[in-house]
Amino acid sequence: MKMMKMISAIAITCGTFLAAETGANEIDHTVYQVFRPIDMGDGITPPKDIYISMGLNDGLHKGSQLDVYRRISSFDNLTQKHMGDHMIPVGRLKVIYADEKTAIARADRFVSVEEEPALLPQSIMIGDVVRPTR
Repeated sequence: MKMMKMISAIAITCGTFLAAETGANEIDHTVYQVFRPIDMGDGITPPKDIYISMGLNDGLHKGSQLDVYRRISSFDNLTQKHMGDHMIPVGRLKVIYADEKTAIARADRFVSVEEEPALLPQSIMIGDVVRPTR
């Protein structure tokens, strides 16, 4: 029981830290799984399904669009001081399925490397932050 209370306290502390870091009232929603079916060699490349930690309860529905960002930390190499985190745009997702707590989306477009700092590979990754498109 004592261990559970300690884990809960850590989770609450981490959630508060993340909310303060992003300037949001809630913890950022993220990509938690990327799945691509096996290529059967028929010349059709199967699409990637992107699983995200928000759903109908968060206002999503089939057809919703989400912007994807990657949190990149920067450090001063001379002083080894953390200079800050940057939210670099990666692209946009379109929701193809949503239930109460989660959704599945597909990549709609990627941000051009000429427009933003280069993120390689240019793809959606586990841990990327997702936010409704405005």
